[in-house]
Amino acid sequence: MDQNESSNNSSVVWIPRSKIHLTFSFVPGGQPVRYYYDRDELKAWALNDLKPNGIHAPLWVRPLRNNETDEYELVAGKRRYHGSEFAGIDPLPVRIFNWSDLEAFKASLAENKNRQDFSALEDLDGTLKLLAVSISGTVEEAVSLLYQLDNLKRRSGIQNVLSHPQFEIVQAVFSFSGGITWESFVKSRLPLLKKPKEILEAVRQGKIEYTKGLEIAKIKDSNIRQKLLQEVIAKNISLVEIKKRVKVIIPRSENLIQARLDSAYKQFKKSLKNFEKDPERLQEAESLLVQIEEFLEKK
Repeated sequence: MDQNESSNNSSVVWIPRSKIHLTFSFVPGGQPVRYYYDRDELKAWALNDLKPNGIHAPLWVRPLRNNETDEYELVAGKRRYHGSEFAGIDPLPVRIFNWSDLEAFKASLAENKNRQDFSALEDLDGTLKLLAVSISGTVEEAVSLLYQLDNLKRRSGIQNVLSHPQFEIVQAVFSFSGGITWESFVKSRLPLLKKPKEILEAVRQGKIEYTKGLEIAKIKDSNIRQKLLQEVIAKNISLVEIKKRVKVIIPRSENLIQARLDSAYKQFKKSLKNFEKDPERLQEAESLLVQIEEFLEKK
């Protein structure tokens, strides 16, 4: 189904805000596709644009699945919904669709992908969830499938990828998403999952903007990073100020690691003669050295 064509064919009706529910039951995990809205920016937009001019684009909703009549679930338009609260607009213009969960999720994803401020993490999570639903699996299984295809292509070539039983499903998902191939997605999007978990969760919970989270993630020391993250959330520190702090913190953190390495090396060298007198301690030291060497060989 063409979501744009579908939205144009549904007539606009006006529904009280209280009848529209932000349950997002159609999204795996029940989380909206968009994670973060700057409250001050949202309020300014609502008062300067929505209040004098009204809501230009109707919200998309579908009937709420609880046997209640005239109750609806929001599919797309969360920013307009919250903006209407600041602007005092009620009822709201909507288009009503009888979408299945998959159709509603696709519609929400497509509508939000057109927004300029749709972050890479939102794109990552939305695409992975869509792939997970399409293969009737979990997000973890969707990630595993993409890495499997990537490894298969590098080892055996594209022909073996084309014959993979789930390749057509992957192609269909990325054709729907548009703008990026599955290969580019593996290289540019999946590495985001390796960012610190507390950063990813803070962004997903709408506590912090994606750009701020990426900047804080540059700090390797987990304690320092956690402390700055909590401060940024509590005080809504600007991105410019965060960058200044990170520039100061990173060299200091690196110096601390260097100092610890130097100290450990001196202490190890000093104790080496004692280790030679104790076979068990010497064997333990050799085992630790092997671990360090293996760690350094990793790319």
